[in-house]
Amino acid sequence: MTIEGEFYSGGHLRWNLGWPTPNYAGAFLVTLLALVWIFSGSRWRWAYFATEAGGLFLLAKSYSRGAVVAWGAAWLFGVIASRGWRHPAERLVWAARVGVLAVMMVIAGFGWSRAVEKTAGPQDDKTTGKRITASEVPSAEDGSVVNRLALWRGGMKMIAAAPLVGWGAGESGRAYMNWYQAMDRDEGYTTMVNSYLHVAVEHGLPALVAVLWVGAWLLLVAWSGARDAAHTHNGALGTTRPTLMAAGASLVAWAISNVFTTLWIEPKLWVVPTIASLLLVWGACKTPVIRLVSLTAASLAIAVFAAAGLYGAGWWLLEKQALAFIPGKNGSVVLAADGSSSAAWHAWPDPVVLGPTPGKEFRRWLERRSTCIPLIVHRAAPLQPGEVQAGAGCILLFGRQAERIGEDYASACHELWLIHPTVPPPASGKGPSQSPPMTTVVLPQIDEAGNGPSWRHWAKDNGARVVESPASGLDIRAVWPAVMNPGKSIGPTTRSP
Repeated sequence: MTIEGEFYSGGHLRWNLGWPTPNYAGAFLVTLLALVWIFSGSRWRWAYFATEAGGLFLLAKSYSRGAVVAWGAAWLFGVIASRGWRHPAERLVWAARVGVLAVMMVIAGFGWSRAVEKTAGPQDDKTTGKRITASEVPSAEDGSVVNRLALWRGGMKMIAAAPLVGWGAGESGRAYMNWYQAMDRDEGYTTMVNSYLHVAVEHGLPALVAVLWVGAWLLLVAWSGARDAAHTHNGALGTTRPTLMAAGASLVAWAISNVFTTLWIEPKLWVVPTIASLLLVWGACKTPVIRLVSLTAASLAIAVFAAAGLYGAGWWLLEKQALAFIPGKNGSVVLAADGSSSAAWHAWPDPVVLGPTPGKEFRRWLERRSTCIPLIVHRAAPLQPGEVQAGAGCILLFGRQAERIGEDYASACHELWLIHPTVPPPASGKGPSQSPPMTTVVLPQIDEAGNGPSWRHWAKDNGARVVESPASGLDIRAVWPAVMNPGKSIGPTTRSP
């Protein structure tokens, strides 16, 4: 889902040029501007430069800092690959490009202070990864660079926690908010705001190696061909060297842009990089086989080295973390455990009771305990055979998850907690087949669901105790984790005879 609207930087309206966000527009412009360097040596070069100047003005009006950095990387690749410093005319052309961009940025009022300023207008969740409304932007956008760095550090930890298979498609933002985001932060994310971290976190390091291998191979082909004097014959697009240089510069711009934003999930942004890739494949067909073999080996080494570095950084960051979070089966997450489900505590959260990021509440609870217990937090999915092994320490069912008591959890656990149930209890005689040593029903003082009397009756029939939490509604976060303090009462408590 994308959220289109008005975007501002330092009081200036950011142009999105028909794209969902200005960041998308900036990424499209830098890849296109670099690719059309193919035609910079044509007879219409001055008309081309006037068009390029217009494109640089549009780039400046997008106020996309990542796009400007990407253009700078593409410019540097073009200068070095084409040996543009060797001839005065070419030096003038490459220097003029930088000068034109600088002038356009001044005219547009482009500034770099947006790292710490407040903005207005909604942000696209696929570009920034943030799920925020227009009214929330002034606080949620504050310090976007700092937020990105914190998100990326969390992403590296997530890679180290699940290096081979990842956390699952579409799970990166949700998993980060639950298990790795700082307790005092509440920004919402749907991606890692970085395409490479996004691939590695959701699909594992093997997928990232494959992506980096292909990208590195294409760039090495571009670099080799652009600097090879043998690639000077005429073709349909002119000489091969300028073509490979421009295509390589376009892919450099694409690669750098993806560092700052998750762009690869937008299909339309792939048009220009695909054209550049096809041109490089065309150039590879004119490259000696022995050189292609060496480029393939070198690109694989680069990909593996980059992935290993990312894993190493994540492992080093994880070493400083008190609790371990490991993705398990069926979308579950294992906390403070080695992955074994025997003797572990099991929890099925409900966002109505624990909020949109229940993982934070479990972390807060475990961090306040004197002893660390294995805890498996499950997704709201049907119970799988063997998912809760006999001898489980405790089962916690929040809100609507209380309906799971009909699945005979009692035979598997030593203790059962039903916390602020939002569904009626099972019919008489359809509860657990055998009562666990302790069954606790936690009911709020203000019963919004209206199920309190029926649960009290159910507790009496099943020999469970009832604890009244000092919560003013179904949301228990205000009194959490005090409500989960075994052995100590947090409110009026009654036990059925």
